[in-house]
Order: sequence, then C-alpha cells, then structure tokens
Amino acid sequence: MAEKEIGKPLLSVQNVVHGYGGQPVLNDISVTLHEGDRVGLIGRNGSGKSTLMRILAGAMNPDNGLVTRTKGIRVALLSQSCALPREKTVQETLYDAAEDARAMVAQYHAVVDKLSQTPGSCWEHTELQQECDALQHALDASDGWNWDQDIKRVSVALALPPANRTLSLLSGGELRRVDLATKLIQHPDVLLLDEPTNHIDTRSVEWIERFLERYEGCCVLVTHDRYFLDRVVNRIVELEFNKLYSFPGSYARFLEYKAVVEDSIARAEQNRQALIRRELAWLRRGAKARSTKQKARIQRAEDIIESGPPQKHREFVFEIPEPQSLSKTILEARHLYHRYDDQWLFKDFSLLMQKHMRVGIVGPNGSGKTTLLRVLMGTEEPCKGRIILGDATDFLYVDQAHEEMRPEQTILNYVSDGSKTVEVNRRRIYIPAYLEKFLFDKDSVDMPLGNLSGGERNRLDLLKKLLRGGNFLVLDEPTNDLDLYTLRVLEETIEAFDGCALIVSHDRYFLNRICTHMLVFEEEGVVTQIVGNYDDYLLYQERRKEEKREERQRQTAQKRAETAEAKPAVRRLTWKEKKELEEMEESILEAEEAVSCLEEQIQVSGFYEQDHQTVNTTLQALETAKKHVEALYARWEALAELQ
Repeated sequence: MAEKEIGKPLLSVQNVVHGYGGQPVLNDISVTLHEGDRVGLIGRNGSGKSTLMRILAGAMNPDNGLVTRTKGIRVALLSQSCALPREKTVQETLYDAAEDARAMVAQYHAVVDKLSQTPGSCWEHTELQQECDALQHALDASDGWNWDQDIKRVSVALALPPANRTLSLLSGGELRRVDLATKLIQHPDVLLLDEPTNHIDTRSVEWIERFLERYEGCCVLVTHDRYFLDRVVNRIVELEFNKLYSFPGSYARFLEYKAVVEDSIARAEQNRQALIRRELAWLRRGAKARSTKQKARIQRAEDIIESGPPQKHREFVFEIPEPQSLSKTILEARHLYHRYDDQWLFKDFSLLMQKHMRVGIVGPNGSGKTTLLRVLMGTEEPCKGRIILGDATDFLYVDQAHEEMRPEQTILNYVSDGSKTVEVNRRRIYIPAYLEKFLFDKDSVDMPLGNLSGGERNRLDLLKKLLRGGNFLVLDEPTNDLDLYTLRVLEETIEAFDGCALIVSHDRYFLNRICTHMLVFEEEGVVTQIVGNYDDYLLYQERRKEEKREERQRQTAQKRAETAEAKPAVRRLTWKEKKELEEMEESILEAEEAVSCLEEQIQVSGFYEQDHQTVNTTLQALETAKKHVEALYARWEALAELQ
C-alpha cells in the first residue's frame, strides 16, 4: 500500500511486563501508536499478541509498566472471544455500536433548535454557536451524519444475518461477523482487530481491506492472512522471545528486513564460535593466568562461552500416519443437486478426483461449501445425483468447529482421553513426547485448555485430528487462528501428503500455494471448476469479463448492420431530419458507451455492498440508459425508412 503520513501519537506502552502463572509473556515491551498507523502485529502462537492487544485496549492491566493514552481517544477491540450481550438482536447490537454518532446527531439538532430561539446579541448565543460548530466538526470527521447508512453498508459487506435474529441463536461465525461489524461502525480513534478475517469470505475480506485503507484513525491487526497484511499495513511489529521488534513498511518489506537481520545474527554466531575455538586452543597450549592481561583474556573467553548462542525457535512438523494407497477410483460425483428450502446450493455438479489433486473451495458465507464437503463424504444425502467412492478411500476430516474442546479439560484428556499412549499404525505413541514436538512442554499436559491462546487451541485440535490418519484430506477452514509459522508447516504437510485433498479456505495466499484445482461457488447454485490456484481463478474472471464485453460489441454491430439494411420509405426526409440522421450514429455510440460504463460499475466486485440508495440510483440509471438506446435505434430505423 502507499506510504501514509504518520500523525500525532495516540497511545503508547512503555516497559510493559506481563506473565501468566510465573511464565513471562511480555518482557520490557514498548510501542507507540500514531494517527495513520496501520500496524500488523505478528508472532508465534502464545507469544503474547492477544495479551498486548488487551493491554492496549485497557481491558487488562500489565503486571508492570506504563500505558499512556491521549485524552479523549476512543479505542475498540475485536478480541477472539465475543463479549456481546446474547439476548439482543442483530439490529439492537448494531444500533448500540452507533450510539455515539446517534447521540451526537441528536445533540446537534437540540443545540440548533436552541440556537434558533436565542437572540444573536447575547453571550449564550455565542456559546451555543461554538458548541454547534464543534459538534458539526466531530460529526464530519467521524462521518456520524450517515450512521444509519453505515450500518446498512457494513451489514451487506460482512453478510450479517437478518436484523431480527437474536445473538444467542447465531453460529460462531455469524456472531464473529456481528462483533466485527460493531467495531467498524464505532469508528474509534484506535481500532484493534484480533484475527478480523476469521469466518469472513474472500469478497468481504477484500471490502475490509478497502475500508482500512481509507480509515482515518490508527489500526492494529493480528492476522495470519499474508495478502491482507501486505495490502493494508505500513508497519510490522513482531513479538519474539518476549521482546518486541518494529519494522517499517509492508509485510513483503518485513520479510526482506527479517532475512537481513537473521543473516547478521548467523554471521555473529559464526564469529563467536570461531573466537571460542581460538581461545580454547590458546588455553590448551598451557596459558597461565599470571599477568593481568592474561587473566582478562581468560575471563573474556569464559564470558563468550557463557553468553551462549542466540535464541532459536523450536520447530515441528504435522504428522499424519502413513496412508493406505488409494485405488484407481477415488471419488466421483455425478450431477449432484442440493438445496435448503428454496435456495439451490449446487446444481448439476460433477467432480472426478484423482491422486495428488488438491482442490480449494471458495465462495460467500452460507453458499454451501461445508454442505458440499458433507455430501461428497457421504454424511449428507444430496437431493439428486450420485457419489461413487473407491474401496480404499479413507477421509481424514478436520472441521472448523472446536466444540469438543471444554475450557476446564486438560490437554492430555483432550488428545488421548487421559491415556499417555495411543496406538497409531500398529505402533505406540507416547503422548507427552508427541505433544512436545508441537511446542507443548511435557509439564503442560495437565494444563486446562482455557489457558491456551486461540492459535494454540487450533494447533492442538489439528494435531489430534490428523492423528486419525487417512488418504483423503478434507479440511474446513483449517487456517483460522494459526500463526504464520504454523501456516507454513501446514502448507508443507499438505504439499507432501500422498493422497487427495479438499480444502475450504478464504486464505488466498494459502490457496495459491497448495491448490492444483479450484471450486468457486457463484450465484444460483453454479459451482465453477478451475484448473490451477486462486490467481488462476482471478485470471479466469478477467477473461470472462472480456468475453462479455466483446459479446456486447458484437450485438451492437449486428444491430447496426440490420438497421442499415432496412427498406427506405417513400416520403423524403426534411433538412432537419437529414441532419438528425447524420448525427444519429454518433448519438447511439455515446448512448451505448454510457450503458457499458454503468454495466461495468455493476459487475465490479463489491457493487452490491454499497448503501441501498447508491445501488438503486445506479440500477435506475442503467435502466434509463438502456431505454434511451432503444429509443435512438427506433428513431434511426424510422429515419432510415423515410430516407
């Protein structure tokens, strides 16, 4: 994204220290947020990202250190756990989020009424005028005048459930989207978003990107979406080994900085090791600490040895038990139809899976992606059509829900029902040692799940479910809450998997890296199949737009040809009609160009996410423009007959 000018400081933490149960998470952390900042906060699961976000929001006090906020600033936090009151409806919740703007508008009108009744010569009139000006400025700055349109626009963009639905009846994904909507509607000075793209479809993610690019305040994002990071942020802040490091620029620039930093650390460690070898050789030659100089050299050698190497992250790999070989027939779907009530999810859908195919599935929320997975696995019957499964096909399904995870349950109980060993592929696995490979210390097996971060819970759920084994991976939103390192490990695991995979995900980078094919849910139950990854799907979209444009031009040319062949009439044209006919072709071209421009506006992704008035105005303008073209053609034909 383009570099933005950084404004005044809004919020800062200095020398903050915080830990849990004696375990330090943040150690001497300092950071300042400014107007115009778009900060990407990254770090491994459990590094303290969510803790720092809560401290910035004022929802948690650090064990030590100072938090400073500019007087009067408003801060909003989207956390991983939703705190909205469940007894309210979606509409009531969104109206509550716009309370500040609604109150300001009401106050402004009250002041204006009072001002109109106050004589202009008195001191009270002057004070009321100043108050009125201040309220108008605040409403202009926050776009508070259009709070109702703002609610409609965000509701459409995030595909929120119906306004009369009670929050207690919503799914986890729906509740998450409502929670995000409330934070965007508030327009705070500092917007803190912890994994804002979870449970959000690709179209909505693109809208959020545009929203944040135009956002006037400061924004801090914790997200695993690498495209989202690269397009939105102008600064990366990394939490690593309880410390904080700040890098200017986008995520791509951060990776360049990080590579340089790590090369420098590696060279410094090589130099340290070389120095240790030289000093040890000197000591082995029988150096005696008689002089002050020799004593200092021995002490220096001891200090270098004691300083130790730089800290390194422990690495891990996801283990899937060796799968049984797939048979020639793996999975074939023939002419599937499925609907809920009066909505078609997919119609006349066919698919033939072959070995090493990795198929990414994308589409709007509620379009039927998870249902398609269930139908293909045979756990839900389609309305019509047939599924053929190979004898050796063994699904390894990882769903997006963590409903089995209870906060009071220990890690060991969750993974193996309390047993310290399990049998996988006719071999015994010692669970504490297995968990240690995934960065869970042996001592942590008795830790409650409620103490884990969202990313740690997701990683634990993944490793448990992958232990089941299988030769056909079926992953439903596997990337939610994972840190960037774990994502890369998961990508490598899927690429190396000797079988097939169906993967529902909104993570465009993830899909680009692992997919060989794409299934794209479109309107009216159409599921488009693409050979390639997500970028190939975008190219397909561009080609289809170009084909539609060429078809419109062909139809226009055909109409002109048909008009030119029209039979002339007996009556001659007047001079005025001759002049009109000469200019008619130019008029039609201009009118058709106006229609094409309006159609392109409507076909742009996100058109229907705008406010209702803008959408209706554009649609009415298109209808009027089309009628104008028809009228011009009719007039042209009439004049041609007269000629």
